[in-house]
Amino acid sequence: MSQRTRRPLQKKRRRRKSTPNPLSRMLGAGAIVALIVMLCVVAAGALPTLNPAETAGAHSAGAQPETTAEPTPSPVPTITPTPPLYAPFGAQFGHGGENLIPATPTPNLTPKPTPAPTAAPTAAPTPTAETQRTLKRGMSGKDVRKMQEALAGLGYLDDAADGVFGQNTGRAVTSFQAVNGLSADGIAGQKTLTLLYSGDALSADKAPPMDYLILVNRDKPLEKNYLPTDLVEIAKVIPSDVLKVKYKGMRANRTAAEALGRMLEDAIEDGVTNWQVSSSYRGYADQQALVDQSVASFREKNPSWSRDRCLSATYQTVAPAGTSEHMTGLAFDITVPGVSFSGTEQQKWLHEHCYEYGFIVRFTKEKESITGFLAESWHFRYVGTQAAAVMTYNNWCLEEYVDKMGL
Repeated sequence: MSQRTRRPLQKKRRRRKSTPNPLSRMLGAGAIVALIVMLCVVAAGALPTLNPAETAGAHSAGAQPETTAEPTPSPVPTITPTPPLYAPFGAQFGHGGENLIPATPTPNLTPKPTPAPTAAPTAAPTPTAETQRTLKRGMSGKDVRKMQEALAGLGYLDDAADGVFGQNTGRAVTSFQAVNGLSADGIAGQKTLTLLYSGDALSADKAPPMDYLILVNRDKPLEKNYLPTDLVEIAKVIPSDVLKVKYKGMRANRTAAEALGRMLEDAIEDGVTNWQVSSSYRGYADQQALVDQSVASFREKNPSWSRDRCLSATYQTVAPAGTSEHMTGLAFDITVPGVSFSGTEQQKWLHEHCYEYGFIVRFTKEKESITGFLAESWHFRYVGTQAAAVMTYNNWCLEEYVDKMGL
């Protein structure tokens, strides 16, 4: 037999694994991705969110998708401030659906009508006061008569309206001014006449009540324009056969003058007569005139004296203007015509009985250090019967009475 030529023995080769087709690989990866998606859909109702890291681990190694876009991040839920009474648990964190958070009601805003501007009222023009002629003593005419008629209608003037501005008219004007709070200078200027004709002026019977215990001295002076109320002429209150009035037209407070008349009538019944009043009401200007007259007299008698020294000597007996009780209309200097009053039967009778009628001896020797004035036996002051009795029984001067009674 012919021998066959043998081929050299070759080593047995291992079967190589076939390399997977690329298409097959892609299909396999897709199936896995589909499976993962289905699992995610099933679990969506149980899990609020999916963790991207866990999802990535589900893919097999080396089976990555070609290109996977990064998921868009979900917006962070806005926390709605809902009252805890109505918001379910978790709603404040955005879980459970929007319908679980009550909506905030929208207010129904009804627009208010804009009010129409109101026109400002036009102020009525103030009527211009009629200019009046200033009336003074010594003047005359129709305007003086008109003024007199108005003063008489208010009870300030007793005389007839004759159109002449005399002494009584001047006093009526002064009283009208004092009662109505005007400067009591006796000159009828614009303010005085305007008030007089206005219909709003106070009548004489509306004057404020008199203070019969008013204290006037060097420490408590009266104002320059002070005027007591209800001044009357003494001669019209006390008959001339009872009292002689030294100067015509002398006045005093009505109540004090009437009490003086009763006192002197009783004195006459007791046989004590020949009474005279030498001083009663004096205004500020009258008192200043007395001071100036006394200073001139001292300088004439003592040429070497200075005016201050003459004034100091004057003030020993004459009160400075504003500090005299005569300015109140409640004080009287009672004398006997042509005779020094001290030591007379008239002086003795009055010092014994004057308190019974409401009078006191105002300045005595023992009270000079308190009153500030030298003793005057002729100076009597009306204070009312009750106060006069208390002061007489206790030997008090008016300063002491006012202090002790707390007035």
